[in-house]
Amino acid sequence: MDTKNTVINDTSAPPTVQQTGKHNINVNNQPGGNVNIFNDSPTDYDESGIPYTPINHVRFDSENNIIYLGNEQVKIPIELIQPNLLTPEELPYVNALCDIYAEKLGVALGEINPDTISTALPKKLLHHYSSQRKAYYQAEFVKRMARETFSDGAKQFSTLKEDAFAGIEDAYYDDYSTGYDRLKAVLERITTISLTKSALINLVGLIGNLEKKGICHILVNDDIIKSWVNIDE
Repeated sequence: MDTKNTVINDTSAPPTVQQTGKHNINVNNQPGGNVNIFNDSPTDYDESGIPYTPINHVRFDSENNIIYLGNEQVKIPIELIQPNLLTPEELPYVNALCDIYAEKLGVALGEINPDTISTALPKKLLHHYSSQRKAYYQAEFVKRMARETFSDGAKQFSTLKEDAFAGIEDAYYDDYSTGYDRLKAVLERITTISLTKSALINLVGLIGNLEKKGICHILVNDDIIKSWVNIDE
């Protein structure tokens, strides 16, 4: 199987952003700064005496990778481009998709695999596969943006995943005729639940339905979700 590395383009580093509690945020325009999140801070001012700005002004522009905080702009120094060819990191969730496609087509598990998926699937399932890859990369962007932009971004994304799995767990372990039906039910569930535990959700426009669906595939990569077909293995 051919592989191609994901391309990440870095731009200049953003100004410093500090968030405290659930309702306040502060921007400090220092070149080369980082973004720092502080939950449940006991004060309305940072250590320099700078007051925090209400967080309801925070918005993420996904087209230009900019966080808007009132009149301030924070340029996100990451652009994640989906490659045409699969990367090794994608194999766990793609293999899980191959199993549901094989089951749906009535062929042996393993007959559909990452090397044959582009030629073995009918048009409808190819569209489904393409949509899942797009969702995965949208979630991967959130993951990498959080990790490389926020001081505790990795922790915040981990919290987001835990919250997501808690919301879909019942749907995942329910009874279904096929793995395809299980995945469909889980993807429908994830789009209806509110993910409130991670501070990343405060960035309006960052996490939508596509990103939520992609988190389900990241959970497969993390081995939290073992399979869509054989959930007891």
